Amino acid sequence: MNVPVLYWTSGLEPAELAAERRFSRRVLLAAAVAGLLASLLFVTWPQLDIALTRMLIADGDFTLRGSDTWSALRRFNMIGYGVFYGAVILGLVGAIRHRGRFWQLAPVQWLYLLLTSLIGPLLITNIILKDNVGRPRPRTVSEFGGNLDFKRLFESGGQCADNCSFVSGEVSSMVMLVASLVFVLPKWRKPLMALLLPLWFYAAYMRVGQGGHFPSDTFFAGIFMIAIAAILYRYIVLADEGRVDARMRRMAAVSAEPGSALRTPGWKRFVEIHDRVMARICSAGLALLDRIAPRQ
Repeated sequence: MNVPVLYWTSGLEPAELAAERRFSRRVLLAAAVAGLLASLLFVTWPQLDIALTRMLIADGDFTLRGSDTWSALRRFNMIGYGVFYGAVILGLVGAIRHRGRFWQLAPVQWLYLLLTSLIGPLLITNIILKDNVGRPRPRTVSEFGGNLDFKRLFESGGQCADNCSFVSGEVSSMVMLVASLVFVLPKWRKPLMALLLPLWFYAAYMRVGQGGHFPSDTFFAGIFMIAIAAILYRYIVLADEGRVDARMRRMAAVSAEPGSALRTPGWKRFVEIHDRVMARICSAGLALLDRIAPRQ
């Protein structure tokens, strides 16, 4: 049976595919080296964060805090991120409906843009790092008039409970937006790469100047997003095309034949693992109950 399959591969020629994979590796290596050097710098001189932040203090307060102009720019950025993510969702829906390129991008490229935004700024930055690292924001530490202790980069024990300083969410969104486009738009790669650093600095300057983040928070936000964008590009857009085609055809065949999913090797393996895990949980639970209230 011929099953129509969505175009979930890059469509690149072998030489182009190899070149793109080399590019993604170089970007990932550059991000790793930059992150390592910056880590050594900020860990060796922890007061560097304080010194750089103090440069944006005037008359006892952060220079951009309370500025109508910079507040309006921040709102504009937020609207821009929302428009971009909305366009990505529309693009993915359009590509799925057309079963091919939509607005010049293949379905897998739209999927990549969606996943980079979900995994990078949303999951890694806002859910994992900002809510768990505990680093207080500059405006809340004693050095700048707050009542919390300053925590250097990678230092644990911060007194911030949630939505903390490490890393910057807005810098993450800005860098990920541009970096993901750098990967999926090779024809626009050079101008987009030229824009990356200025836009990264713009977002970082805004957030440090408003007292929301230390410079290291904004630097590592960008580094993490670039690394995530490179990894996802390599293993989503540049994945082995034969393997992707075969996998998608199997999925399409399963979805086209009701009940066939229950007969696939993968499903059978899942059931076996599920049964073993549940058996162990039940055994452990019964053993615990026996210790608490022995069965007669």
